[in-house]
Amino acid sequence: VVDILIDSSGSQRRNQSRVAIQAYILAMALTQLGLPNRVLGFSSFLDYTVIKRFRDYESPLSANENIFEYYCSGNNRDGLAIKATCEDLIKRREDNKILIVLSDGRPNDIKVGKGQVNDLTEAYRGRVAIADTAREVRFARQLGIMVLGVFTGKEQDLMAEKLIYGKDFAYIKDINRFADLVIKYLKQIIMN
Repeated sequence: VVDILIDSSGSQRRNQSRVAIQAYILAMALTQLGLPNRVLGFSSFLDYTVIKRFRDYESPLSANENIFEYYCSGNNRDGLAIKATCEDLIKRREDNKILIVLSDGRPNDIKVGKGQVNDLTEAYRGRVAIADTAREVRFARQLGIMVLGVFTGKEQDLMAEKLIYGKDFAYIKDINRFADLVIKYLKQIIMN
């Protein structure tokens, strides 16, 4: 069973249409192969993290069209999105559970307006956000979920991605390679 979790924060806006196309290609391939898969997008607004389900495990092939509703805005709280996704994924009966996270490697949820965080040690960004996301990735792996981080950000943020995902991450400079890369990863898991 495969979950695809896509960062839908404003920092991904430049890749929005290409990410949707790649996620669609990947979901179509998995669905046509008969592999249960779910595609989710996540972003944060004020005190809320929103996880949008584009397709669910048992959805018909036509539900893959919903992926084109992918829209980027707001911030992102990666650790919380990973935790919420894994709560459902772990309940699946399949032996092999895989979570693919597409992100720019910058978990960053800055509150604005009413209730704004003034104390930077409380803000969900930088080391705090990276540590939280890394903790949720480790916890998912302890539960037996294979987690692959697909990094689409800038080279300066590469170290954060390494801290979060360890050796199980891929850096792609061309978002158009997302589906190909994930398919190669899945083939490698199946072969092993």
